[in-house]
Amino acid sequence: MHPRERKSKRSTYHQSCASLTKRALVTHFLKGTLGVKRSALNWAVLRECPHEPLQFYWFRAAIRFYNGLLSSNSATLKQPLHADLKLVPRAKTSWALEILRAFEGLRGCDTYTQAFLQGLPIYYSDFTAGLRFRIRKV
Repeated sequence: MHPRERKSKRSTYHQSCASLTKRALVTHFLKGTLGVKRSALNWAVLRECPHEPLQFYWFRAAIRFYNGLLSSNSATLKQPLHADLKLVPRAKTSWALEILRAFEGLRGCDTYTQAFLQGLPIYYSDFTAGLRFRIRKV
């Protein structure tokens, strides 16, 4: 192995350790600040300190991806999306079906579902507000 390769691998390893340590320190700091036990679940602590759970970011990114596909000029990107949307009534599993299931319980669920099935863009700011409301409600 070339010395430069070793150095870059070492550097990458140290960066990943540093980010893990930083994350652990943040959660330990937050737990101490909130006065909860160290065994308290990280997601609960992060939720108390206005941090959104991973599901929020995943769903928001999925809608951003969907809107990006719709606004794309490439037919190669749009064809799989439209094919997946046509499969929804018959398919047991598909990307579109998972998104439709995730819409359940959102304010404006019917609006998002209709827009999604018709291949129309979903208004991101309204969607994010509805998603944030659902997550805080749980």
